[in-house]
Amino acid sequence: MSRGHSHDHSHDHEAQHGDVDEGAAHRRTLDLDAEVFGAQLGAVVDLLPSTVPPRRVVDLGAGTGTGSRLLRERFPVATVTAVDSDPRMLHVLADQGFAVVAADLDEGFPAQLQGADLVWAASSLHHVGDVPQLLADVRAALAPGGVLVVVELEDLPRFTADPVEDRARAAARAAGWNHHPDWTPHLRQAGFAVERHDLVLDVPPSAAAEEFARAWLPRYLAVPGFDEAPALQALLDGDLRLEPRAQRAVWVAR
Repeated sequence: MSRGHSHDHSHDHEAQHGDVDEGAAHRRTLDLDAEVFGAQLGAVVDLLPSTVPPRRVVDLGAGTGTGSRLLRERFPVATVTAVDSDPRMLHVLADQGFAVVAADLDEGFPAQLQGADLVWAASSLHHVGDVPQLLADVRAALAPGGVLVVVELEDLPRFTADPVEDRARAAARAAGWNHHPDWTPHLRQAGFAVERHDLVLDVPPSAAAEEFARAWLPRYLAVPGFDEAPALQALLDGDLRLEPRAQRAVWVAR
């Protein structure tokens, strides 16, 4: 299981996988994550300093635009610029009225976005190869008093309380699912003062949650060390007793 295949972020997955259908499935997974657990991102915005609302907002790794739409709703006077490497996602976001910038974050922060009041990086930083350079760029690009917000999954999402799912999640952790559990040292090295917050969200069962679960759980079949494929398949073949939960870590850096 790859660290980044569930979230709202920058990717060129279709190019990586060479499969348009898989790319569409990935975008659907991002949208389901937003539909089921999107309230958690709203809670992230509530953590921001309650000073002057930002006027220039940059969504790094905008993906399907969950963060961009949330930030526009919460900061209606701001200009929200969506940054991504996927032209298909940028085309969709441009049609929704966002300013868009095509950029590979491995090459640093887009030079034309200097003076940002808020840079939002939700589930995108772990995809970047040269994180120190990107963070240094962001710090240099922020306006005085500006804020960088980093959001990442703290643990794999839980969909049921079934023991086989627990064991699958444990196998994924043991296989090194999360290569970057703590961004605090990286942010401090770039010169930021950092606050970390850990958020847990339980949501009620829903049709979207069930679709998300049935798209997500089969991924455990490919996890090294997980040898309970028949039990997991039996779980998927039955009626899922959903207890969805998402855990995210948030770093507010200034």
